[in-house]
Amino acid sequence: MSAVLKYESQLPSISVEANAMAVDLPDGPTRMPVTPLPGHLIDWMEEGRRGMYNRLKGKEDSVEFFSQHLPVLVTQSLNSVFPFNCGNKGVGFLPKEEYLEEYIERYRETMERTRGIAWEDSLEQRLETVAEFNFNREVIDYRCLTSLEIFEKRTFNNLLQLPLASLHYTGHCPSYTSFQLNCGVEIAGQDDPRHTFIMLSRTMFEYDSFHIAQPQFPYAYLFWISEVQDKTPHRVEEQPDKVQYLQQKGEMNWQKEAISSINRAPGMIRQHIRETVEKYARERGFSEITLKVLQEAKSNSNECPAHKNSS
Repeated sequence: MSAVLKYESQLPSISVEANAMAVDLPDGPTRMPVTPLPGHLIDWMEEGRRGMYNRLKGKEDSVEFFSQHLPVLVTQSLNSVFPFNCGNKGVGFLPKEEYLEEYIERYRETMERTRGIAWEDSLEQRLETVAEFNFNREVIDYRCLTSLEIFEKRTFNNLLQLPLASLHYTGHCPSYTSFQLNCGVEIAGQDDPRHTFIMLSRTMFEYDSFHIAQPQFPYAYLFWISEVQDKTPHRVEEQPDKVQYLQQKGEMNWQKEAISSINRAPGMIRQHIRETVEKYARERGFSEITLKVLQEAKSNSNECPAHKNSS
């Protein structure tokens, strides 16, 4: 990347350096850090993309919600009774500056090569081209995520006034990976080569069944990441003064299969396993520990990871 990227236009001004950016806000220019997407979140995004591509190759009529591509975009509506606007946006990656023209040409060449071929028949070639980019960590600028503006309504008007936004990602069970990216937002017009790449990324799949085909893409968004906040749910420590469920008292009856299961765990942790399972059972209103209850307690408790050895 060059030391500073700056595109002159009537759009909000934002200057991006290696580790910082300057954003023109209503109260004046503000300097904020720029940080790359952490490695474990890149892993999560790649995992979701591979799954999506595999489902497409299976030529399924529909695909499940693509969490890694469709975060909720939150912008602020100044002088509004309800100040925040939310909507799902298709979001992707951006090449580093030195690779931008190369991948624009690769995408264009693929679109030209597949012209006149049935959309379904060209899917394999299109997937190969985008996978070559999306899974090559050497060429992606992980400080930035991108999207397209189609409607030019509330999100667009909000960002013209205040070029800050949050992207909130939430994955599927059982882990529910969730995180929020707080970003300075650069708006690129159609004469910007970055807009060209982002547009080609969309048109590569424009007529597949999971898209609503659009006639034009007047602007592109570049979300420069300033903060990463982990939102993944986790089990909190018990606070007895806040417990609002009834707990069962007295001894718990254990079925033989459940006893045999925990007896396979090392002796030093069996009592801890037993206490953890009984605590879970009481909270859930069980009067007897069956093998099924034991397995359920194991799946829902992070207090006793060692009891995995007992199953």
